[in-house]
Amino acid sequence: MSQTTNTQSSSAEALDLVFWDTSAYRWGGRGDWNQWRYIPDGLGGEIGIRYGVSSGFSTFDWNKGGVPPHGSVNDGIGAASFGKHEQAGMSSTSVNAVRMQGTLEFTHAKNNFTIDLDFSRYKGSKVGGQDGVAGESTFIGVSDIYAGHSYGKTTVTITGTLADGSAASTAGWKLVNGGVAPPNKVSIDPPSSEMSLVNGVVQGTSKSAPGGKAKSTNCVLGLMRLDAAGYRTLHLRYDIFSVPGNWGARIDNSGLYVASAFPRKPPQPPEPAKPPLVDLVVVIDTSFSMRDEAEALSQTITAAIEAAKTKCPSDLRVTYLGIEGTFKNTRFDNTVRKYLTQTAKVDASSLRGRTIENAARLKEEQKETFDPREDGARAIEDVANHFDWRPGASRSIFFLGDEALEGGVSVSGQDQEDIEAARRAIEAAKKTGTRVHMYLGTSKFSSDARKHERIYKEIQAEYARVAGETGGKPFTSVDAQSGFQALLEEVICGSSPSTTF
Repeated sequence: MSQTTNTQSSSAEALDLVFWDTSAYRWGGRGDWNQWRYIPDGLGGEIGIRYGVSSGFSTFDWNKGGVPPHGSVNDGIGAASFGKHEQAGMSSTSVNAVRMQGTLEFTHAKNNFTIDLDFSRYKGSKVGGQDGVAGESTFIGVSDIYAGHSYGKTTVTITGTLADGSAASTAGWKLVNGGVAPPNKVSIDPPSSEMSLVNGVVQGTSKSAPGGKAKSTNCVLGLMRLDAAGYRTLHLRYDIFSVPGNWGARIDNSGLYVASAFPRKPPQPPEPAKPPLVDLVVVIDTSFSMRDEAEALSQTITAAIEAAKTKCPSDLRVTYLGIEGTFKNTRFDNTVRKYLTQTAKVDASSLRGRTIENAARLKEEQKETFDPREDGARAIEDVANHFDWRPGASRSIFFLGDEALEGGVSVSGQDQEDIEAARRAIEAAKKTGTRVHMYLGTSKFSSDARKHERIYKEIQAEYARVAGETGGKPFTSVDAQSGFQALLEEVICGSSPSTTF
């Protein structure tokens, strides 16, 4: 071993340590001396441990007192000292040790025992090293050895072998001291003395951890971080000497620790919240009287979407569909039927909307009260049930029309068929979690002003009922007098996923 002082003022980085799992380790009797036992390393491998004594020394008979080696999970002294002082920045869920307390028999002028560690089954690759050897992510620790101020002085001399069989050196190791620990049942005072690692020897010093007693009997937890040389075995020789004027040599109640370190990733700033998915389907009555709205909407929708990005950010998808028809030179260049059957791959027989061919077979007097391009309720029902909504998206329909919701207006005004069709549309929308916004444009229902006003109010109330019962917003042509942009912004922001059905 080279003449080297290995100390470190504090942990160089934040580390999460996984200590070996000593929960099942128990001494098996006198036959366990010089026998290998294996302890899970916490990484999926094992670490061998073997107790012995140096040449010329006798083994202990724990029938005469003391406590033989045993697993100490979340070891009292170690856990209390760990993570403090020079170990600040280290953390672990359980600081585990193998601990022993020697008997009161004095076998020699000084007492001695040894611990061998075998890393041939160690899963070093789990912490960035190599399997079968301990490396720079491995820590060896000892706690509450005699500091040499009273009762006794303990030295731990560390030797070992590398993977190629050559002699190991602790020259590249770093020792970090923990904080003051409370006294255990055999301690006179709180373990406070710091340790040093010099020339391969670990021992107490005259320096105390912050807040500790001067010249404390026992040492704090000292953790030694290995270097990258690759250690196959380590041999720890414990020698306990008497201190002049105090009791004779004995074996102290000390703990041994092995841990593996994972660099702790710095806290990452939270990812910006992803804007909610919003699918908005704009459906329009394609009778000639709605062309003005189709053109006005097409001219302002881009500006409305850009403005809404600031007011209510969303991952917005807008689809424009006409009912059984289209408007040239507008965004309404596809029909509800064509989109649902060709893009969403829906069987045409599943759709409730009626076709132009249906109308062609009607008598002239029937055509006056039925126009499939004005089947607003049926279109809402079909889109709610069959549109290819994105998973997780908020679903909204914006319907624009100027007639009653079932094939247009009758000569006498809105009838029960219109109301029933609206009820079915509301039911489909609520069942599928679809919000429906409604826009009622201008129309001439009668030359009689009072009759016109009555019919208009009936239809307006039904539009408002569809919007209100599905969580949408109702609009009329009055809301678009200053242009469609503000109205569309309100529709887009009103399609956010805040409403619960």
